[in-house]
Amino acid sequence: MDEFTEDFFDEKKIEKAVKKGKRKTVIMLIFISIIVFVVLNVVNFAISAYFSQQAFKQWDAYVRLSTPNGYISETVDSKGLLGGQSHYKVSKDMKIKSLVIEQKQYQFGLNPSLLISRGSGGSIGVTGDDWQFGYKGNGWRDLMFFHPAITYKKYKNDEDLINQIHGDRIYEVALSFDKPYRQKDLPLFVLPEMTWFWVNTYSDGQLNTFKQEAEEHVWSSTFVREHEALGFSTNSPVFSTPNLEYEYKDFLSLLKTSASHEHQNAYSIMKDVNIDEMEILGIVIYGTKDEIADIIKDPIVKASSLGGVIDNY
Repeated sequence: MDEFTEDFFDEKKIEKAVKKGKRKTVIMLIFISIIVFVVLNVVNFAISAYFSQQAFKQWDAYVRLSTPNGYISETVDSKGLLGGQSHYKVSKDMKIKSLVIEQKQYQFGLNPSLLISRGSGGSIGVTGDDWQFGYKGNGWRDLMFFHPAITYKKYKNDEDLINQIHGDRIYEVALSFDKPYRQKDLPLFVLPEMTWFWVNTYSDGQLNTFKQEAEEHVWSSTFVREHEALGFSTNSPVFSTPNLEYEYKDFLSLLKTSASHEHQNAYSIMKDVNIDEMEILGIVIYGTKDEIADIIKDPIVKASSLGGVIDNY
């Protein structure tokens, strides 16, 4: 009994036991903290990766719809807490090779990062004396389109500009038609191997806006800009009446997926329009001078706009 009492009130043993208990508590807290840290990071990574993938699908759909033969060729994600931002490169397929034309960024997730972008514009083509076209990051002109339901004061015609360029080149040219054509009625019997079709996805409200702009604004600023023209590509030679059913279904799927509310509104317009009723307002073609010369001169072509130009090798 005395030995037990002495051990029970031995300060050194008590202090040793307390220290041992503290060490166990600290080790347990560190272990739990590590487990929680790992679990939270895994959860955060999984959530961020999910939203990153969803955002990629939405923005790639946006690019494929609004950039003829364009697509996202590379992304680099910066992940934060339950979200982040992605820096991406837009490339364009120019028939014989692809080139990066722009670099942009988008946010994703439940808590996306704050994006701050700075820049300044030049003075090229910003007055009423010349077409007010835009430029891509690599210096190419944005394509210009002219809706056949609108009467414009002036139409773009880049045939002479193309003829002035020397060397063996591949040209990207947007052609606007004199009226909408259903695919079975399109009178162009042979199209280049790579052709992008501009589809009539516009609501009455959008058309009224285009009409008002054409009437009230200077001629140099009234046209449909590249990102406002939606369409899809075919990468095989098109002879006589094109069969575009597969490409059209993919086009509808991209409209539904896109990050743009305007594209989703276009889907609500187009979802009940079958391939036989779809209207083609114009095309973007890729080829040498000889390959595109006859098409540009066709009577149904109301306007032509030169975009990218690359060496043919």
